Amino acid sequence: MRHAQTVSGLSLAILALGLAACASNSTSPDLAPAAQPPAAPITTAPVAPAPGPLPVGNALSAADITKALAERKFTYAAPANKGTVTFYGDGTFQYDQAGKGTGTGLWQASDGKLCQARNPTAWLPKGTPSICSPITSDGTRLTTGQMQLTPL
Repeated sequence: MRHAQTVSGLSLAILALGLAACASNSTSPDLAPAAQPPAAPITTAPVAPAPGPLPVGNALSAADITKALAERKFTYAAPANKGTVTFYGDGTFQYDQAGKGTGTGLWQASDGKLCQARNPTAWLPKGTPSICSPITSDGTRLTTGQMQLTPL
């Protein structure tokens, strides 16, 4: 009986040592650490080639307007509003209006005009319908209706 207790006690000790080895923080030499995927870069601005100069004229084509606006950020100023706006190539825009907050909307260029519709926000609960205004450029800024857009 005493031999059985010794074998049983020895078995428990070996089992305990084995479990302790498995639970330790050291890595075993035959296990390579898991490879981490490379971190993706974080971008906060539209990714596009550097925008070219603004077109100049009073009769801009839809293609000129699209090229001037898409993937570009501007400051805007109008009689009652100012802030920043980024126009994206998919026809959406995002703006940050001073004193109000951020919002989004849709834009579309047509020959000589820029059409914009704002989505609902807390201060603009119904949004706005699409409004098309003539757009011109002096080469340094665009003017559409009473709003001036200056590239950042």
